[in-house]
Amino acid sequence: MQPGLEDKPVCLKSASRNFIDLLGRSHVLQMLHFMASQNKPLRFNILKRELSITATTLSRRLEDFVDLGLVIREVFAEVPARVEYSLSKKGKSLGPVLRNLFTWVESNNLE
Repeated sequence: MQPGLEDKPVCLKSASRNFIDLLGRSHVLQMLHFMASQNKPLRFNILKRELSITATTLSRRLEDFVDLGLVIREVFAEVPARVEYSLSKKGKSLGPVLRNLFTWVESNNLE
């Protein structure tokens, strides 16, 4: 077998590559973990304050999550406008995977 021609997992050679790439970006795991632990819709400023993240980064990550179907963005017709973010069914199903990942990291002294 020639180098570089070996079979890659499906997730590394398909549209799911966007999700794999997203996991490596700043604050992604922290945001997903926090949102899963709250188990309720959250407003932008609460996320910003609790995660100590810039508004620009938070906005970009939330947009990525919505695009991938991990987060639901709900806009309420109020003055002032109110927007809430919550994990979708797909986003919630990621919770056990993240817990397993974090447990593995801790048990293998990768702190």
